[in-house]
Formats: sequence, structure tokens, C-alpha cells
Amino acid sequence: MAHTSVQVNESIFINTSVGELWKITALQFDKIGLWSSGVKDSKGHGKGFNGSVCRERQCVPTYKGFKETTERIIDYQPELKKFTYQIVAGLPKMVVYATNTWSHVQEKKGTRISMKIHMELKGLMGKIMKGPLKKKMSKILKENLEELKVYAETNKVHERKQKLILK
Repeated sequence: MAHTSVQVNESIFINTSVGELWKITALQFDKIGLWSSGVKDSKGHGKGFNGSVCRERQCVPTYKGFKETTERIIDYQPELKKFTYQIVAGLPKMVVYATNTWSHVQEKKGTRISMKIHMELKGLMGKIMKGPLKKKMSKILKENLEELKVYAETNKVHERKQKLILK
């Protein structure tokens, strides 16, 4: 049976330099739990490559129904300010393959950061869940980008993350 593909693309303008944003997203790849409300805790593992801080990170998500994930960097291009990781553990059984690519592009006096998720789903459940999963992932990306924007521009966490910290 053929796989069902899902792609989700979201981006946001952040009023900070590409270099400063790269420090948060790539050079602190293992610390996404500091600012993302979707991640309760994160830690890095393994020797990095091409300048990456680690090879993979484990994330304890806060989203209902999501298990702890392992995300492995599969492409890391500091000269292009772009990296891709593959989620290698913690996915629902219907998801065969999932990646997320983060691209940083200088725009005016700030940075346009884009996230692009690609997933391959299998079986009848994959076909049924394609629409709802795409909608859920779009919401997750938008929230992540909003939270990154607040963190990068103010050095404070978004109110969603703050509420989780206070729990």
C-alpha cells in the first residue's frame, strides 16, 4: 500500500539577526525545552557534526497523546543557517517517517524563520488521520514560532510556557 504524504510549512518574522536566532535554534538545539511550551524537558546526546551541538535530542512533550521523542539531526548547514532533524523514536505507529527543516533567512532588519514538516503515513489510519494531523501539526508549528519570537525578541518565555513552568 502506498504511503500518504503530509507537508506543513509555517514561518514568522523575528526582529533579531540571523546569527542571534541561529544561536537559539541550532547552537542550543538541545535546549528547546527552555522556550517551547510543547516541550516539558529536552536534552542532547551524541557527538555533533558540522558544528552542531549534539547528534540528537530527547524531548518530553506536553501535548496530550504524544510520547517522548528522539530527534536526530540529519542535515546541518551552518553556512546556509538551515538544519533538518528526523524524529526517530516516539511517533505514532501510522507515521513511517517524519522530518522538520528549520531555515533562517535575513529579511529587512530581522530574520524570517521557516519550519517545514514532512511526514509519511501508512495504512488506512494514515489516510483517515491525514487531515486532522496536518491541522494539528500546523497549530503546533505556529505556536512554536510565536514562542520562539517572544523568546528571541525579549529573552523571556511566552505566556503559554510561563503557565507550564508555574504548574
